Amino acid sequence: MEYGLSPQKLPVLTFCSFRYFEKHERHITRRYEYTDVLVMVFEGVLRFRENGVPIEVSAGEYYIQRYGLLQEGVLESDSPKYFYIHWKDAEYTTDENALPLRRKVDFVELFPLFRELETLRHMRATLWERSAVFYKILSVLHKNVKNGGNSEIVSKVISEVTADIRRPFSLEELAACCGYSKNQIINIFKRETGKTPYAYITDMKIDMAKQLLLNTESSLSSISIECGFGGYGNFYRTFVKTEGCSPAVWKKRQRDEIVQISQ
Repeated sequence: MEYGLSPQKLPVLTFCSFRYFEKHERHITRRYEYTDVLVMVFEGVLRFRENGVPIEVSAGEYYIQRYGLLQEGVLESDSPKYFYIHWKDAEYTTDENALPLRRKVDFVELFPLFRELETLRHMRATLWERSAVFYKILSVLHKNVKNGGNSEIVSKVISEVTADIRRPFSLEELAACCGYSKNQIINIFKRETGKTPYAYITDMKIDMAKQLLLNTESSLSSISIECGFGGYGNFYRTFVKTEGCSPAVWKKRQRDEIVQISQ
């Protein structure tokens, strides 16, 4: 299993900034004792040696420098431009959902977030405000790594469906909207999410229905319409198939469990 940053514990943001190297400039020699550094290079090549191992981070790559390791600027870097973030109290794991220490990613979605975080730093914004953007950056990195190059297609399909989830969707219509064939959309979804578009969207509707069952007094009929199942019969059959019980039974069990916990 690959070692990486755990998404189950929130690291604490300490500092961030853009960094542009001059020609022939080298990485500084340092060993941070308490903070890790996320380096996201969008131009040039950053070179350093980490605990004696040569590292090159090229444009379009990120790299996490962990605390306690010695970084040395032995070789000149190739005029890199990057955004870096320091954090502390992170947790690292070999869990399959971890953010790898290094990957090549698309910074198009990230660059506006770099600018926003840098602006908040100069404005002396609260840690809450800065951390919200920081966690968004980590989230986008994680999504980018996990979904690969087809994440945009998956996101576009989901966006089209959720624009009006009550409207029945056609796979042919969604494929045409994305500029792909029906089979290509199915294959991309299965590769990126492990499910067909129909199964993925059905699970999404069931999760939405659960929230309404648990947190509102809406009727089962209105929930079935609100979540895009049409009539109650379709909602009932789908719910039983995925949860093993009717919506009414599931709602009672969940609420009884909450009462027991609160007593």
